[in-house]
Amino acid sequence: MPNNVPLDEIEAKPTWRERVVDWFVEVQTVTYTTVVLLLLVLAFLWPRIFISMPSGHRGVLYRYFAGGTVVDPKKILGEGLHVIAPWNRVTEYEIRLQQKTLKFDVLSDEGLNLGVTVVVRYHPRQDMLGYLQRDIGPEYFDRLIKPDAEAHVRRTFGSRPAHEIYASTRDLLQELGQVPALGRIEKTDDGEAAFPYIVIEELKLVDIELPQMVQDAIKDRYRQEQLMLEYKYKLEREEKEAERKRTEAAGIRDYNLIAGNVAPDLLRWRGIDATLELARSQNAKVIVLGGGQGGIPLMLNFVDDPIGTPAAAPPAQEAPAPKGNAALAPRAGANAAPAPRAGGNAAPAPAANRDTAPVANSDPTAAAPAPPGP
Repeated sequence: MPNNVPLDEIEAKPTWRERVVDWFVEVQTVTYTTVVLLLLVLAFLWPRIFISMPSGHRGVLYRYFAGGTVVDPKKILGEGLHVIAPWNRVTEYEIRLQQKTLKFDVLSDEGLNLGVTVVVRYHPRQDMLGYLQRDIGPEYFDRLIKPDAEAHVRRTFGSRPAHEIYASTRDLLQELGQVPALGRIEKTDDGEAAFPYIVIEELKLVDIELPQMVQDAIKDRYRQEQLMLEYKYKLEREEKEAERKRTEAAGIRDYNLIAGNVAPDLLRWRGIDATLELARSQNAKVIVLGGGQGGIPLMLNFVDDPIGTPAAAPPAQEAPAPKGNAALAPRAGANAAPAPRAGGNAAPAPAANRDTAPVANSDPTAAAPAPPGP
């Protein structure tokens, strides 16, 4: 070392700590960039790494580097959180009971167009999800259930006439509910066995739209049937009414047979009783008229004066002159006696009675007797 070199110009060697700090300073930018990139990749791959399976669902795993679709029922992903490799895939299936409505236009046995609406209730089998994913896929309803249901509905309704659909509804529903489901056929020790992919719980009939002509015919048929029942009821009612009238007529006939001879005597007795009551009355001057043969006298009261008041004599009226040797005209007065014969003694006129009235003849048309001649 030369003696002429100053001490401040001599550089000291850095320690290992200083070298580490210097290295971190140099790679700081690269470190930050790498961490940011890793976080971005993790955020991008998060949905493909962490799989959350909701309630009522199952997942079928597809391994890209390990044989494809996993068909083992024990390796089906259940509910909860699952961690898989980002290059693998999981297909989610709902295993709960599902329902869909289908509407078809089918032909009956006579060739009539029928609109049939059905409801399908189904769910996939959990032990067959791997095969269902590999053989059919998630669109298994449109590929498997809908064609089978349509074929079954057409086969069921096409073998029956339109008028038998309403008559055999129970048999129709029973046959309609037996829907064959397409499955996987595998060889076993006992032979071949079919394992359906799905389970169809029910195929329910909702509505049937018949042609307007058939609807009118069915309505008219039921209307005529109800009219027939109505007429039957009317006939039964009229028969009962006729029986009632016959019973009533028989009762009236028996009554007339029993009381036929008693009624006239009873009426006559009641008439006599009423006549006696009128005769006992205190009214003045009652005229009694005959009622004919076998009749009851009728008593009429023509005076309203009270008892004790003398009745006024009627005014005198001139009688017409007799012709020839006719009888002499009676004297004026209602109670005048006939004229006496010539040379004879005149009979005194009877006194008027204010309490009794002259009794008329039973025959009111009979004329009064003429006075004797001179």
